[in-house]
Amino acid sequence: MSNEFGKAMGRKPLMANQLNLSRRRRRVLHIGEMYFGSGETWLETRLGSCISIVLWFPQAGKGGICHFLLPFKRMPVKNTGSLNGRYGNEAWNWLNQQVSKNGLSLGEAKIKLFGGACSISCSTKTHPYSVGEQNVQFVETLMERAGVQVLSRCLGGTGSRFIRFDLATGDVWVRRLTRTLDE
Repeated sequence: MSNEFGKAMGRKPLMANQLNLSRRRRRVLHIGEMYFGSGETWLETRLGSCISIVLWFPQAGKGGICHFLLPFKRMPVKNTGSLNGRYGNEAWNWLNQQVSKNGLSLGEAKIKLFGGACSISCSTKTHPYSVGEQNVQFVETLMERAGVQVLSRCLGGTGSRFIRFDLATGDVWVRRLTRTLDE
């Protein structure tokens, strides 16, 4: 089956020994964490209603990822001077700072979006959508306002997703961990 998948994707499937798996470092990102860099590293996270924005710069061999919980802070808090990755607007600002610090242009990025499942409901009169739906609306509007093209997206639905971002190649694997809302 993996051979059929590889052919359907236009690539010849790689064997495990061709991937140099022994050299790969693995880093797990939790809610609010952000990462930018390069090298033989897998960045992994599990998303429910949260969103991950993945940036990959093929010419530079660098990339970044964030894992945010909510689009923005609901209540103003004392400004600490640092960006809080739990909020989408601040995580996006941090990613943009890293792009600039590395002499890259956002227009060169391959951008992929993941998450936003309906796993936590917060319907109220002022916010009739689930957290996941709010996050999806936010990230889609954010990308539109930034004027960037999104290469792929796996957003919405129910259940959670496990994603692995390979900093050496820019590839992202997604495993859906589905459940029904009745569970």
